[in-house]
Order: sequence, then structure tokens, then C-alpha cells
Amino acid sequence: MSKEETVTKKLQEFSDLKPQGVSAREIAVALQINRSTASRYLNDLFQNGQAEKITGKPVRYRRKTSRTPKEIGESLQPLIQQGLAALSYPFQSFHILFTGETGTGKTYLAERLYEIATREGYIKRSTPFITFNCADYAQNPELLVGQIFGIKKGAFTGSVQDEPGLVEQADGGILFLDEIHRLPASAQEMLFYLIDKGVYRRFGEATRERQANITFIGATTQSPERALLITLLRRFSVTLIVPPLRERSHAEREMLLELFLQQEADKMDADLSMEDAGRDKLLHYACPGNIGQLQNDIQIACARAYLRYLNKEFSEVLVGVEDILIKMDEGQTSFPLENEQAKAAQITKGESHSLFPNIYQRLNKKRLELSSAGDMTVESSLQHVVNQYIADLTARYPKVTFSYDVGHDLIDGDLLYALQRAPTVLSPQINRELNEQSMYVIGLHLQNLRNHGRENKQTLPSFSKASKEDRYAAHRLAEYLTETIDLKLPDDEVELLAHFLTPVQQSQSLPNAQTIFVLLVTHGRTTASSMAEVTNTLLGAEVIQSVDMPLEKSAEDTNEEVRVFIDRALASNTYQGVLLLVDMGSLVTMGDTFYSEWGVPVFTVPYVNMPMVMEAGRKSLVQDITVKEVYETTQKAMTAFMSEDHSDPHTRKKRLIATVCFTGEGAAQLLEEWLADQLTDADADVVIRSVRVDPVSRDTSILRQLKDYYDIVAIIGTVFISMDEIPFIPAWELLKQEGTSRLLKLVEVTRQYGVRQGETTQQSHGRGYREIQSGLAEIVTYLNPRLFCTILDKYFPQVQAYYDWDDDRALGMSMHIGVLLDRMIKAHVHGEIEELKQTIPMDNHFQYDQAERSIWEPLVSSLEQSFQIPFPESFVRVSMKISR
Repeated sequence: MSKEETVTKKLQEFSDLKPQGVSAREIAVALQINRSTASRYLNDLFQNGQAEKITGKPVRYRRKTSRTPKEIGESLQPLIQQGLAALSYPFQSFHILFTGETGTGKTYLAERLYEIATREGYIKRSTPFITFNCADYAQNPELLVGQIFGIKKGAFTGSVQDEPGLVEQADGGILFLDEIHRLPASAQEMLFYLIDKGVYRRFGEATRERQANITFIGATTQSPERALLITLLRRFSVTLIVPPLRERSHAEREMLLELFLQQEADKMDADLSMEDAGRDKLLHYACPGNIGQLQNDIQIACARAYLRYLNKEFSEVLVGVEDILIKMDEGQTSFPLENEQAKAAQITKGESHSLFPNIYQRLNKKRLELSSAGDMTVESSLQHVVNQYIADLTARYPKVTFSYDVGHDLIDGDLLYALQRAPTVLSPQINRELNEQSMYVIGLHLQNLRNHGRENKQTLPSFSKASKEDRYAAHRLAEYLTETIDLKLPDDEVELLAHFLTPVQQSQSLPNAQTIFVLLVTHGRTTASSMAEVTNTLLGAEVIQSVDMPLEKSAEDTNEEVRVFIDRALASNTYQGVLLLVDMGSLVTMGDTFYSEWGVPVFTVPYVNMPMVMEAGRKSLVQDITVKEVYETTQKAMTAFMSEDHSDPHTRKKRLIATVCFTGEGAAQLLEEWLADQLTDADADVVIRSVRVDPVSRDTSILRQLKDYYDIVAIIGTVFISMDEIPFIPAWELLKQEGTSRLLKLVEVTRQYGVRQGETTQQSHGRGYREIQSGLAEIVTYLNPRLFCTILDKYFPQVQAYYDWDDDRALGMSMHIGVLLDRMIKAHVHGEIEELKQTIPMDNHFQYDQAERSIWEPLVSSLEQSFQIPFPESFVRVSMKISR
């Protein structure tokens, strides 16, 4: 047996005994050969792919197995499995959203998911996979939309030809959108429309609709509920949380360390090892930037060690503990830089990691250039290259400071900056805290003054004097604006500023005027709480309370929780009635068991959906309304939303958005102009009116007169106004993304529908199914509404005819089946179908004949075949029961 074969055999023996690897010295001792000889044969095995080299001091080796190296830690294996299940779902893959802190490896995970899915045959190898980081164009929303959806020639200056977007490239495949939270609300709406309808338009196209079938994978470091529109968030059926490095095992961190060291070793033309002390430091420091920062810190350490290797001409690159520039207490990289310019060096915004050149090649090239020129400052010049490299890498994970999110260009930059600093600068001088929200309201008013001036030298209406303290603060603010941005204000404008600075005594939310207690109870871990959150956010008040019923929670436990919840509410408030909003199953009869327990009437609305929750919340704020009235209007909400309406559309009220301020102009006028730009053709009926409200009496008589002629969608302004049923949005909220999203959603949910003149009955039914599709799109997560309605259109009319339903009842049953099917798909995906069956109450005495069962058979069979799930018999029976 040759020495090479002997070394190979001994390495195999050691590999079985010592998975962590064996050194050349240990092999030499075991075989009684020279260490250098053992090292040579071990390196030959490594070069031939028969051995693995584990960097460290000393370098260790182990026999290479035939299995694929494990590059995905155990903490990510469940995410990969869930992702593969989502991508392989029949007919239409589920859209996936990765969430997690910066640097946790969301992009890497998405790429690996695609690689495994194609390799294992979950998806075809020809399936496109396109990646895009939304942060690259976050400062230019139009260009961002254009990159994703394409650009029509002439859409904006510089667009000299039609440009296809990433959507066209990814058609039939996967589009990965990193930092998806950077998409503005308009782009999120376009993305939702593409997912929901399968159609889109290029930026600048007005009429042509294009089609695309894409599975989206998104990634965000933000809370999805706060970063994404609720409509778009619902389309991401599978949300996967990528754990931070601190929550992963020590073994997984070791694996990552070895992986990154090997990557650096592959870039060098030299042997690489690391001292045990350095290895230990990298395995135990905080590393707040997670995997990305760990990789950066390893790259920095290797670059510093390589620089020493070049200057001292060592035989190998040895990474010592002094090369690892981190503080153990903070986990932040700390390094000495040659000058302030190097210290301030930053990676260009949006530049990807792969754009960094190979530092080792860069150093070698620089060394050769300086040596050939006879330069005597080689060492300092190379150090400068390394310092620059360190600064670039470190800029990826800086300590972040957050500033106020200005969502729109409503206020000039200099004015905005001055007002942001005003509370800090002026508060000590005037001995009072300036309200930040007041500063932004003042900014809206002063911006309008800048834009339009004082036409015809008009004066402001007279106001009663503000307090002495507020007037003094206003004069100091006016002086501050003159000093900082040379903005000089007339005396009456300064007097008006005093009213803006006057603390508002009323709560900046709708008053607690509810006399009806509304409780939403639905199946699912977060279904009820999510619907309640949306409603409360849109209405600007906590009008809906919620109880979630996960599938594993029994009906008895839910009943008890609801009983305790309502007991406490009734004990602490003078409610005159209770309205229970429920979805299905045992919850439908829950209210009956409570009716005799309390001294107030209890009504239950079953098969609830989002429009019904909104209507219940809105009506519960009306003074002197009864629970029965709220119950009746809530029941009508969905059918009113989708049913036929043969009334003349010209007789319907137009919708109104009222903007209010002290003058009827100022901020209100600026908001009116901005709002007009936000509305789409679907909201052509919306009228925007600016209204003056007295700063002292805050009289709303003008608004109440307008209410007789318009349906008021919302009141927006610098003056707090309270009116029954009508949400109030403070003007400063529109400077934030969530405020704008709230307003646009209110506009969307109040759109009016009805049968168009000249529309046939068949056309009306077709439109009815389209509106069911739209309604389901708002509330389901797993169901494909478009496919469901296609099946419904074909097979449901015979069911409707058998039971002799009117259109309203048929629409309600359609929604019931759609919601039930969505829950079935979810339970099927998560292996919880038996738990779901237990939530469906079944009357053992319920009887039906074969004729009735046969009416349902075509619809049920088509749903089973299309969605690849069995339809349990108990679900069919309960549907038949409630159909009678």
C-alpha cells in the first residue's frame, strides 16, 4: 500500500472517530512519518476533492462524504419545508413573505428555496427566478414602479422607448422582492391587483392591460401589518419568520463561521487559518447585524490578516484575535482609519454585496503597481486600501437612527427641517413643550402660504385672542423661522399660529360614545383580531372588540372567554345592548345561551365579513341607536355592497371628503389639492370641500348641513372634529404612510355599486360573481377567488334554483362557501383538517334525500378537483342545513 493510500485510510479512520477533523501532526504521529509529508498528502486529497479542510489553528482535515455540504442550519429547515409546500401547491403556488431582522439571510433563503425546489422537481427547472431590491429605487417611486411593471415611452422625461419590467421577465415564474416595505402605497395597490386579477399596466399606460402569472416572494425587516397594505398582506398566504443569529444554535453558528472562512480561503492564493481565540470571539459576540454582519466581520478580519501576510511575507494567512475588530459588549465593528475621509466612506445606496471587488486581488494588484514604480510607501498604501474596504463593509450595518417618515412632498425640505427642530430649540426658551404634531400642522398651513401667498392682500378672519403663553410661543416660533429660513410672517399669521399651539382639550380620537358593545368572534388564531384592527384603524376608535378561536380551542372554552369578556364590559360601562359578530359553526348559536344572563338584549350576526364588521363599528357610534337597528343594518351590509340596485345613479348622494382648518383655506386648501391628485377614476364622484371651523367653539353646523347632501367619507384637518359615524383623520397623519393608507382605504370601501343602465339579468349575475370575487379578496388568505367564482358561475345556479333563493340569499351563501373553503385549504396545508371538522356542529337528526344531495354534487366535485382537497361530508351536510 502506497503512502498516499495509507494516509487516505488513516484519515478515514480518524474521520469516523473525530468529526471535528484531524491535524497533519496527528496523522504523522499515527503513521510515524514526517509532518510535512503528511501535510503534503492531505493537501493533495483536498485538491482532489477527497478531503475537507477545516480552517483554524492548526488546520484540520476530514474525509469528504458524498452528501451535499449542509449550508442551511437546522433552524431554517422548517422554513424550507413550508416554503416548498407553498411553491408546490396545485394550480397556483402560494405567495410567501419572509420577515426578520436585517442580516438574517432572507435573500439567501429565498435563493436556496428556489434551488431546492427546481432540483427536487417541485417546480420546473425552466421556471424563471427574478430578484429585485426595492430599496435600490426607494427615493424615486415612479422609477421603482417602472422597474417592476415596465415603462411606457414618454411616461416621464427620459423614457424614450417602451421598457419591459421585471413582471414580464418573471411571467410564469417567481419574482423575489427584497425590502418590499419600500414600495409606496400606489405600487402596493398595483401589486395586489396583479396578484388578485392577473393583470397589470406599465407605468404610463392608461388603457392596455397586460397579463402575468407570477408567484411572489417578499422579504421585509418591518412588521408586515404596519409596512404593507392589508389587502396586499392577505395575498401572502405563507409568512415565514427568519430567526436572528442569537436564537440559533451554537453548532449552526460554527457552521456559518466555517462556511464564510472557506469562502474567503477560496478567494486567496494562500493557506488560511484562524487562531482558536479569534474563532471563540466570533462565536460568542453579540453580532446585532446577524449573519450579514458576521460575514462582514470575517471578511474584515481576513483582509487585515492578508495584509500582514503580504507585508511580512508569512507562509500562510493566519487570522489572529487582533484582526477581529469587534467589541464584545456591543457587537459593533470598531476600527482605526487613516483619515476622516476614509471613515466617512459609505457603500453607494442600493449597491449589492457582490459588487465589492476581491480584496485580495485588489491588494496584490496595488502591491505590484507600487513595487514596479519603486514606491517606498507600499505598506501604508496597502493599509489605506484595507481601511477603505473596512469602511465599505461596515457601512452595510451602521447604527440606525430613525427620523419622522414624511410620506409625501407636501412641505418644502427647509421648512420641514426647521419645524422638526423647533420643539428642541424653542422649548427651553419658552418654558413649555411644543407639540410635534402641531409643528406639522403649522407646516401644512405655512406651505400653502408659500405656494399661494395672500391673494389681493386679503386678511385672515378675526379670532378671539389665544392665551398669553400661546401668543408668546407663536412669536418666538415666528422669529425662529425668520432667523433659520428667512420666512417672515404677517402679524395676523403669527396670531393664527398661537391657535395652532393651543393644546386641544378633547381627545384626539372619537369620543367613547358607544352604547352598543360589539364583539367579533371567529375561527383562526388572528382572524378576529386582524379584522377588528383594520376596522378600528379606519374608524379611528376602538369600536370593535375581538376574541380569536384557534382550531385547537374548544367551543366551551370560547364560550367562557366570551362570557367573561362581556361581563367585564357591561360592568364597566352603560351599554344598552350586545352585538355578536361570528363566522360559523358553534359560534352561530352562542348568543342564544347568553340572552337570559344579562339584562340587555343580545343579537348575533353569523357569517360575518369585513364590510359587515365596518358597518357594525360605524353604526355603533351613532347616539341613541338600538342594538336591533345596528343588527339590521349590519346584516344588510354585504348584500347592499353587492346586490342589484336599480335606482337612478344620478339620484345617489356623492361622497365628500371635508378638509377643515381655522380659516377654510391654509392647510385645508393644500390638503384639498393633494387629495385631488390621489383619487382614481373609480372615485370620480368624490367631492373635496374645505371648511372653516372656529378654533374656540369648533361649531360643526356647516358639516351637518353638508351631510344632508353628501355621504361624508372622512373629515381631515388641523381642527379636531367629532361627528357620529364619520372618521376624523388629523392632518399630520397624512404625512405618514399609514395615515394615507387609512384614507385611501376608506375611499375604497365606500365606493358605490349598482346595476348599470341597460344591463341584462345575465350580465347582472356575472357582475355579481365578480363582486363576490372582490369581496372574498378582502377576507380570504388561501383561496383563489377568481377560480372559485369561475366554478361558482357554472354550478351554483342549479343550487340557487333548487332552494328558490333570491339573489341576496344566494350571494350570502356564496360568501359562506368561499370562506369555508378558504379555511379548509388552510387546514389541509397545515395538517389540521380533523381539528377543523370538530368546529362544525352537526345535528345527528338532520335528514336529506339523494335528490337534494345530487344538487350539490357537481359543485362539490369541481371544488375538490380544482383545489386538490377532499370536501368532508359533514361540511356538505351543514351547508345543506343552513340552505333551507
